[in-house]
Amino acid sequence: MILVTQTPSVSWMELGRRRVAIGVVALVLFGGVVAVLRTEGLGDPASGPTRRPATTTLRAFAADGVLVPTAGERPAPPEDVAVVPGAHRLQLSWTGDAPGYEVRWGRDELTRTELVVRPSAQLDGLDDDVEHRVQVRAVDAFGQRSDPVEARGTPRLDTSGDDRFSLVDRFDGPTVPDPARWRLAKRSDCARATPGDGDDVRRLVVSSSCASTSVALRSRTPLVLGDGPELGRFVVETDAASVPGELLLDLVPGPVSLQGDALPPGAVRLRVATDVRGTTTADLLVGADVPRAHPVAGEVAPVPPPRTGLSSRWELVLRADGLRALRDGVLVAVSPAVPAWREATALIGVAGLAGGVARVGVDLVAFSGGRTRTPPLVEPPRTTVDVGGQVSTAGLRPVPGAESGQLRLNLVSAGSVDPDAHLVVGGVAVPLRPAVEGGAREPDVEYSYVADLSGETLVVLGDDGVFQATVVSSARVRVTAADLELTPAPGHDAPPPPARSLEPLNGSRAALGEPVGVLLDASGGEPPPGSGLTRGRLVLDVSADGLRETTPLAGLAGFEVLIDEERVAAVPTDLDGPAAGGRWRFALTTSQLSAGPHSIEIRAHSTDPAALSRTVFVPFQLRA
Repeated sequence: MILVTQTPSVSWMELGRRRVAIGVVALVLFGGVVAVLRTEGLGDPASGPTRRPATTTLRAFAADGVLVPTAGERPAPPEDVAVVPGAHRLQLSWTGDAPGYEVRWGRDELTRTELVVRPSAQLDGLDDDVEHRVQVRAVDAFGQRSDPVEARGTPRLDTSGDDRFSLVDRFDGPTVPDPARWRLAKRSDCARATPGDGDDVRRLVVSSSCASTSVALRSRTPLVLGDGPELGRFVVETDAASVPGELLLDLVPGPVSLQGDALPPGAVRLRVATDVRGTTTADLLVGADVPRAHPVAGEVAPVPPPRTGLSSRWELVLRADGLRALRDGVLVAVSPAVPAWREATALIGVAGLAGGVARVGVDLVAFSGGRTRTPPLVEPPRTTVDVGGQVSTAGLRPVPGAESGQLRLNLVSAGSVDPDAHLVVGGVAVPLRPAVEGGAREPDVEYSYVADLSGETLVVLGDDGVFQATVVSSARVRVTAADLELTPAPGHDAPPPPARSLEPLNGSRAALGEPVGVLLDASGGEPPPGSGLTRGRLVLDVSADGLRETTPLAGLAGFEVLIDEERVAAVPTDLDGPAAGGRWRFALTTSQLSAGPHSIEIRAHSTDPAALSRTVFVPFQLRA
């Protein structure tokens, strides 16, 4: 129900004379998707401190002719709270239809608080074998809380099935990730693999600002197939698929470091994709030259909706009768493909949405199959690879401690592919070969190549010890990634790797959920696109659910609404505490506005002064 709030009024007589330049009229949207244009609070660092004080509280306000939503009864408490323990974590679930929930937890005292918008939560970084109290309340769109529902749980590590794996890593050792086991491959300096911070301690965090470009955590330990009906199993526990983006589990029969869109011959991939609507799909993909068995038996279930922030167990199972993909033990995809190889490189790829960031927690990676071995580590030097440039040969010296090496490159050829492309290192030509043989090479497609190095080609330059190489090709080529893998010299005792940055690229600071505004006609229906609106009553529908956020959710203090830069409404949403999300409807009148383009601005503010406000615009046009 929409009620009038008794607050001081503001005349709209001047609004008809104040029109906002919308740009090209053909781009004006009516009742459609609204783009987030800015987050407020930060100025240009070069111009000095310009941050204005954060708005953390709002007073209800409505101008003349504006009806704002008000709170109703308190929400009903959640029901059926269940607690599932894991290593250093508790996973919670319950039933309810509130737009948000407040979760509090601690050992004896409830010292921690989190807001969520789905009826589930994962509490990470807990001490194993210690009982924790948990309390859950429903939160409505105005911040009103229900009575609490309490439960208890004890995090516990279960190692009962570890003996069937040839590799198990829970990323809880002294060095995370262990450089002897893992390398992070990326196309630019836009991602890190680090120990978790905040609540993500005791797990691996892959943080990326590479937008929709994937980064890959490459295992230096190969996955080796065994014998019998089940040849091998690739297991990853992660929250990667709980937010929009992609999770890729690849097995490639060759020395690759980075995943591309084109699967190499013989490779298999489990691709898990979650879209902005919260739909998750799981597909098994194979490269060329993979034999097929008869159709795989088994009833495939649809992938359940993602649970924001909760880890799931994804398994790529390789059998003599085909491939299977499981999510938390449930079969979600099958394929008749049967790999012909016996050993493969395992890669875990993650990608966010275009223009966004990704922050993924990884709790476990495990392989089963035949016996495998992690090769000894020689820390590689800093590596640079140019195209067609001149490389100095003065002051060259051998790579310390290395007997041989392998440079893994990802190349894209524009227009044509040069089969005679090669590498030059220290003035010596080195052949480039495909990382995986077979298959045609198409222009404008990224492929993996390898150069084998030893002796006079395994050298570094200068005091900094940089490995430098150049690609020589008759075609226009672009190097998208380079990774140097070294084999130690006999008797070499490798020193520990140097310390790396322990900070994820994007932290765990709380952020507001993205608000969305849609303009409706007086009856609550969406006007036809591009038709223009008749003066009179309109309805502004505002929603915020936080489902696309990869960081903890900041509490919502309320909204301000402005028309043509004039403040016309404010609604607080922190009656008992901050809201997590919800839906609100404002009734507006446009009778005093002039014909032509106008704009509604929606400003969302947090109760947390460290969380930036978020602003969206809803442009519209009135007919004469």
